Amino acid sequence: MSKELKWEFSIKGDSQYFRCLSESQSSLYFNIYGGYNDYLDCMSDDFYLTSVYIDNEDDPDIVWQIGYELTSLFNGALIILNKEFRKLELKGLLCNGTSVKMPEKKNVFALLGKANISGYIYNQEFKKLLKGDVCFFMMNLATEREDVYMILKYFNIEGSYVNYYKTLESLESLSKNTGIIISIDKKLRKSFTNTANNYTISGLESRHGFNEAIKENKTQTMTLPDAHTFVSLLAKEYLNNLMNGIIRGEHPKSFRINTK
Repeated sequence: MSKELKWEFSIKGDSQYFRCLSESQSSLYFNIYGGYNDYLDCMSDDFYLTSVYIDNEDDPDIVWQIGYELTSLFNGALIILNKEFRKLELKGLLCNGTSVKMPEKKNVFALLGKANISGYIYNQEFKKLLKGDVCFFMMNLATEREDVYMILKYFNIEGSYVNYYKTLESLESLSKNTGIIISIDKKLRKSFTNTANNYTISGLESRHGFNEAIKENKTQTMTLPDAHTFVSLLAKEYLNNLMNGIIRGEHPKSFRINTK
């Protein structure tokens, strides 16, 4: 296949949000456009997604997997900002206007890495994102920073006590590893962990079994929506402190977690 191919995903989700992005935002990493039917000369709900990460690919399967990855990062960022956001989904893939068969999503845990663009364009794109939609800024960082990647990935999966507990523990571990401070209210943390650990409250999602659950429980509990709020606020604090640090030159844009 030629590198002159034009790849574009057809997408579905919040059309109003897509329209806003298509009219006011543009990112080489995650570009949403459309919303207008030229033939009928009227608005439509047909939106498309392109990315610099697929521009030079010639394997449809790889293009699909990159699309899945970008979508998961985008959705994770959206859910951190607002749990009620409707997630973006890939409807199909077009190659020069021709539909390409959709393969199964592969479970790959790896950073997309720096995009294949010149240093000048790379820097200009980053400067533009600093002033743009915070969702795109987070996604941009998630291509090169493993801590941001992990956080967005956690919020892309189903909201449950178990997953929120994993996210909390990861945020605490990342904070120690990177020195990026998060302020954890001890009472709220105890309320959350008490709920997540207790079989009689969170059921089969609990971290502890029946024997522990029958013991007297006097700690205040936390609803699942409140659990999301508790953990997402910590994620926002971590990401805000990180992004502000990058702007001030205190943190590198690329980062890998030291597991030694």
